[in-house]
Amino acid sequence: MKKRYLLCPQCGTHRFFVKDKNGENVYFHVNWDKVPFPTQTPGADLSGMDFSVFHSAGCSWKGGINGLVKYLR
Repeated sequence: MKKRYLLCPQCGTHRFFVKDKNGENVYFHVNWDKVPFPTQTPGADLSGMDFSVFHSAGCSWKGGINGLVKYLR
């Protein structure tokens, strides 16, 4: 079965990022079960990351997991 990702409601990308404690961007996807998983470094540890507000890698949108969509309209 093909993996399904939640999308940015503004541009439709499925790639997002948060800043880690060192100020570095950590990129991730969010599956349809609203679980973030890393993209840039396979197996990167996302535990302890704050996903309350994160950024789209494709546009200026920022928000939380509940703001993502399954389909663009």
